[in-house]
Amino acid sequence: MTYDFANAIKARPAQSELMRVLGDPRGPREVRGDRRGAFIADPAWARSHLVRVSTDQLPGWPRYGGRPVSAVTLHRIAADHLVATWAEVCRRGLHTRLRSYDGAFVPRHMLWNPANALSVHAWGLALDLDAAWNAYGIPHDRMQIDRDVVRVFEECGWTWGGRWSESDGMHFQFTDPLPGTDVPTWQDAVAQVAPSPPTPSAPVAPAPAPAPPTKLYVQLRNPDGTLRPDWVSVPVDSTGRLMVGADRQPRAYYVTAALAATKGLE
Repeated sequence: MTYDFANAIKARPAQSELMRVLGDPRGPREVRGDRRGAFIADPAWARSHLVRVSTDQLPGWPRYGGRPVSAVTLHRIAADHLVATWAEVCRRGLHTRLRSYDGAFVPRHMLWNPANALSVHAWGLALDLDAAWNAYGIPHDRMQIDRDVVRVFEECGWTWGGRWSESDGMHFQFTDPLPGTDVPTWQDAVAQVAPSPPTPSAPVAPAPAPAPPTKLYVQLRNPDGTLRPDWVSVPVDSTGRLMVGADRQPRAYYVTAALAATKGLE
């Protein structure tokens, strides 16, 4: 099944909205980790929001510290998106151009400083790649990350830190581009649909019946049957049947309670 980039990018949160939309990964209070600026993620939050993406779904994924990686831990809303993005990287033959994977979900504050706001890594919505050659603050013209790979990630809806005034060339995050930053013309290109060419005039015909919905929203339940505040969207085809992948399983996209509220779901 073709991944719905447009729907995923439309639901992508802004960085400034992460705390409201996805909740606080620290839970009721912050428990310091074993490194300055780090904390221990709230177990209940982690169970509800994080998933492990097997690298079996990411052929050619770069190594971490010189060793193969078995899985990448991300937020639910970015997991399928990474798989689809990496499939596009592979389709273009670019999967061998990265030298290292350097982390995704890391419960910490920005720059490992507890006085700063939480890093996007703390929500599992960021990736670091080729960190040794693209450290924080390196000027754009000295970054050594492959620009073709960067472009694929940007086309697929990821924001690249290499375009920020305080550059972070290793960093990619699944959020809307930051306000005031330089956004390339190809940002989110996979979600853009070219306009259809004009068609000749035709006799007036009765209006067709409304098209069935292209996705259904389903509210999740707890094991005891009570409703949770979380929703998922499930793609359906033109006949209203669930769309399934090669594994014959339906695909579901996580929709947080805050996003559900903006869509009028109850």
